[in-house]
Amino acid sequence: MTGPAANPYAPGSGGGQVTRLWVHPLKGARATALRTMEFDALGPRWDRRWMVVRPGGGMVTQRDTPRLAVVHPHLDNGTLRLEAEGMDPLKLPTAPLGDPVGVTIHGKGAVGCAVSPDADAWLSTVLGRDVRLVFMREEDARPTDAAYAEGHRVSFADGFPALLLSERSVEELARRSGREIPAERFRPNIVVTGAHPHDEDQWQRFTVGGTGFSGVKLCTRCKVTTTDQRTGVRDPDREPLRTLALYRRIESAVYFGVNVVHDGPGRITVGDRVEVLERGIIPGAGLGG
Repeated sequence: MTGPAANPYAPGSGGGQVTRLWVHPLKGARATALRTMEFDALGPRWDRRWMVVRPGGGMVTQRDTPRLAVVHPHLDNGTLRLEAEGMDPLKLPTAPLGDPVGVTIHGKGAVGCAVSPDADAWLSTVLGRDVRLVFMREEDARPTDAAYAEGHRVSFADGFPALLLSERSVEELARRSGREIPAERFRPNIVVTGAHPHDEDQWQRFTVGGTGFSGVKLCTRCKVTTTDQRTGVRDPDREPLRTLALYRRIESAVYFGVNVVHDGPGRITVGDRVEVLERGIIPGAGLGG
């Protein structure tokens, strides 16, 4: 694969339908399945609005702490509930009002607010290291990279409001690797049937139900994809990265799925139809492809 345009599959006329929706309230923790997903100014409502940080404010994710996968967040009527085996559940308000905390995400500064000493202690026990929990208020949202999506804002997500992936792409990976790789490994928000493997690489403009989206950047994949999202254990064979590197590499990076931005507040539901409006090359990490 030399770039997004090298997709060997003929483009389909549509994107199929939504099969799964996942929100990730706590960055790096286990996903929560939804039937209906609300979109607010920052993306899927509550997605990556909480983040674990080191005492100095640096982000903690599955890249360095795969055990985060054993933390299971639940959203219940204005409350975030965190669960982990061997621990009493921790209930937190969805609108904490703590002091501002300076944090860093991939080396760039951002602002969160402290949640509570109880939350810090609970997560420190689960993860076996000294950490804090912070929340992002809407007024502290970060701008997306203007080179790909000018005028949008994002929470504690790596770069963009949402990630879309097709089941056909996951099936193609399974065929090539000779093993089943759960879609959860890629931490998407929206999973669709798709017409062909990696057809989503070309979805520059599309709608889901009545909500409009733009595909803005292919998603660079890292070792988080090798982490079992139930146990937090890394795959000893480095799958699926090892197989993806054979056919999804562009220059020095591996891509799978597409980062998307939304037109504005909306709602999508499992079963909604996906209509592709415009197709074209969606760049990877370098704007040329």
